[in-house]
Parts: sequence; structure tokens; C-alpha cells
Amino acid sequence: MSSKWLSLEHALEKAIDATSILGESETIELSRALGRITASEVHASLSVPPWDNSAMDGFAINAADSREDTLMPIQGTITAGMAEDEPLKPGHAIKIMTGAPVPPGADAVVMVENTHTKGNSVTINKLPSSGENIRKKEADIKIGQSLVNQGIRLQPQHLMLLSSQGLTTVDVVKQVKVGVVATGSELAQPGEPCLPTQIYESNRIGVSALLSELGVEIIDFGIVKDDEQSLTALFKEASERVDVMVSSGGVSVGDADYVKDVIDALGSIDFWKVAIKPGKPFALGHIGNTLFCGLPGNPVSAFVTAKLLVTPLIRKMQGEQQVRKPLTVNATVTCDIKRRAGRRDFQRATITYDENFNLLVTPFRTQSSGVMTSITAANCLMIIHEDISHVEKGTTLPVIPFDLLSPESDL
Repeated sequence: MSSKWLSLEHALEKAIDATSILGESETIELSRALGRITASEVHASLSVPPWDNSAMDGFAINAADSREDTLMPIQGTITAGMAEDEPLKPGHAIKIMTGAPVPPGADAVVMVENTHTKGNSVTINKLPSSGENIRKKEADIKIGQSLVNQGIRLQPQHLMLLSSQGLTTVDVVKQVKVGVVATGSELAQPGEPCLPTQIYESNRIGVSALLSELGVEIIDFGIVKDDEQSLTALFKEASERVDVMVSSGGVSVGDADYVKDVIDALGSIDFWKVAIKPGKPFALGHIGNTLFCGLPGNPVSAFVTAKLLVTPLIRKMQGEQQVRKPLTVNATVTCDIKRRAGRRDFQRATITYDENFNLLVTPFRTQSSGVMTSITAANCLMIIHEDISHVEKGTTLPVIPFDLLSPESDL
């Protein structure tokens, strides 16, 4: 077990290399598949559209057989869901609604706005070209075409696409089982009496919520006191029940920080100490086939390390096709910043627009890892790289938005 600090990139590389894909799959209903990972490629069994259909409300005509400013008899009406087997008669028009099948003999649809109806006849004010306003058969999807690749995290749009094929189920990777535990004799369970020397524990619920967004099954192991025997029993049990065990606290160098030693005795610690702030004392190891992630005890540090280091490992374990780095955007800093160089700093900040729609970022004055309100009030993490000790106002820095709809502004 090395005590050397690792860069974020090196830590992620080592962690991902140490993580195995589960590989087991199950079939579930589409209604429960949001956020799950496809276990196999899904192919189309139906064409979309299944037939040529109208892209507009208007009149189906044969462009070569029609003239502008000439009365044409209206042969009939076709609405969506109707079939039209009777071909279009020469010199006629058929009233047609959006999505309705184009009748044989018609090769264009005139928008209703470009026509004038009188009785049972219609005049075309602007003649369309052949194929105009018609969605051709198989223009979107052909039978046998790949719809969703293996290893894709299913989003609402994927579910809509699969449902349009008449599917009600999909094969997905089995849920990764993630255990969460908080360690520390100073912690009290919310809802229970809190001694004067204790604080209420908050990391489990926050980390569980963050990881639940990945579609995992969370198993809560509660709070364990700083006691080697209790910790050993807990981690032995967890290694038999979960694929990933995430603990918070007990991974630093204090006299009561037993977690690393217990994991090392039961299995192995691959590394600890990552050169990031907040979150230096992050530990990665194994107990048998169970991956162990040890988060710092401070709430902000636990949140940041879970987001930066644990979520990529779970994505890898789920077999996600591409484990993406967090999305970053560039923003202009609104104040001077002085800091101690040496670790990559993920400062809590707010990102906004100026009057010219340029992105501005303002860090909070208090960046203590124990101040959880700096996370709830922030809408991004501002990144200051290891070798930078001074940032001048007006400098451009990368930021990680918490929400893709950020920044919030009165647009």
C-alpha cells in the first residue's frame, strides 16, 4: 500500500483497471428500464414510417398532373389511422391529414395554407415539387437496423424509440449491488437521540442518492463505531452481499482510523491519497470480488470523491459503452483567488451569464470540506489545476455544472 499521492487521472486509471464488468443480464419492462444499461444490441423489427405518409395537413396530389390556380375536384379525405386503397384519380386531389398514408398515384402534398377550398373543389396557390411534404417509408428506421447498441444507458428517448417498435421489455445488465456504511463513534443516526459529543450522520443518504441515479441497488449497512472488531465483521458480511462497498470516514491517519487496516487485512488496499481538494484520503481496494471505495468523512469531500471517483467505477462495472469524463465548460472568474498549489482544487461556485451571455463563475469564500451548504448553494465545481497558486479576476477556468440546464438565469 503506497502513501504517495496520485493525480486524479492516475487514480481513475488505476481504479478503472481494477474494476471488472459484471456481465450478468436480466429482462425487465420498459417502464422500469430508465437509467439501466443495455445488455445486448437492439434491432428494429418494424419500419418507421411503415408507409409513405403526409408530413402536413393538406391535399395529396400528383405534381406533374396538377396546375396552379386551377380548380381540382376533391376525391375524398384520409385521416391518420385510415387506409386508402383507391388510387388518386388524374386531375384530382385528396384531402389528407398529418400522418395519414399517401394514396397510390399521389407524389406530393400541398400545405393547406397554400390552397383555397370552394365546395368540393380546391385551388392550388403554390404547386409543390414531387416528394414534397411526404415522409417516405423507412426514412427513419429500416427492419434489421441497429436501434440501441450494447452498453448504452437508457434515457427517456431510448424508451420512446423501443416502444415505437412495439416492445414492452428490454435486456439490461443486472443491477450492481452497492453497500454504503458510515464509520465513526461520533456519528448519530438521524431521528435518534444525539449525544453532546456526536453529530448526525449525513453521508450515507447523500452518497446513496448520488449513486442511485446510476440505477444501482443500494444496501444500507448503517453506522459502525471506530472499532476494529466491528468493522471487520461488517466488511466480511458486505463482501458476501455486494459488488461495491462504499464507506465514509476512517481512511485518514488518525488513531481511530481503522478502515484501511481492516480492508488490507481482509483483502487489499490498491491505493489511497489522491491529489485533489476536497477529498485527499480516498482509498480503493478489494475484499475478494467486492470492490471497496473508502470516502473521506467530511460531507463535501465524500460528495466530491463519490462523484469524481466512485461513479466512473460503477459505470465501468455496469458495462457502459463509454465511461465519460464529467462535462466541463469554460467560464470567466469574477474575483482574484489565492491558494496553496499541489492538489487539484474543485471549488464550489455559482455559474451565471453576463449581459452578453458569456459564462461567469464565482467561487464561495468558504471552501471548507465540512461546510455542506457550499454544495447546496453551488451549481458547479470550479477546477483549479495543481500547479496554480494564484488566479486573477478575468481568468478563464473549466467548471463542471451540476445540471446541464445550469446556469440559472432570467433569460
